[in-house]
Amino acid sequence: KFAIIATEKPGVIDKEQPQPVEKDKKAIDLKDIQGHWAEKTIKELVASGAVSGYPDGTFQPNKTITRAEFSTILVKAFNLETKTGKVFNDTAGHWAKDNIATAQAHGIVSGYSDTTFGPNDNITREQMAVMIVKAAKLSESAAGKTFADSSQISTWAQKAVATASENQIINGYPDNTFKPKASATRAEAATVIVKAL
Repeated sequence: KFAIIATEKPGVIDKEQPQPVEKDKKAIDLKDIQGHWAEKTIKELVASGAVSGYPDGTFQPNKTITRAEFSTILVKAFNLETKTGKVFNDTAGHWAKDNIATAQAHGIVSGYSDTTFGPNDNITREQMAVMIVKAAKLSESAAGKTFADSSQISTWAQKAVATASENQIINGYPDNTFKPKASATRAEAATVIVKAL
């Protein structure tokens, strides 16, 4: 699981979530990011306090990230004011409930339906693009980079992907694909957030 914990009581840790690295732990101490393509942005995001590494001193940059984890990092990175937003049926008892509700109240996230959010689902690259464009309050554009697999981008995500790529917040792969349905990694998430700030 991810190393972010959102609790109301200091010292109380959700059993499903590992204990985070102490806040004063320097990003430079993360032993698995040296030489990684996202090393610089990971260090920036960790230094901001929006995300942390794991207790074993790793960041696990190539690990996937869930919708709840990404929402939580967005709320922290953009210093969003806590708001009471929608609590979905599947987030009511979730560790990230308050951050998801805050992100929803700010218009950054929405559920699959009025009752489900899918907090433990891996976030796809197209979902990440939609959320980051909304968090950064960018005006959506229809003209962005044309990817070899642009036809695979969902209709609801096309403008956000175009906007994020046009603003150089999110990139495709060397083979000119975007891979919209692929699960985003922690490194990709850190990079798009830092670029959008």
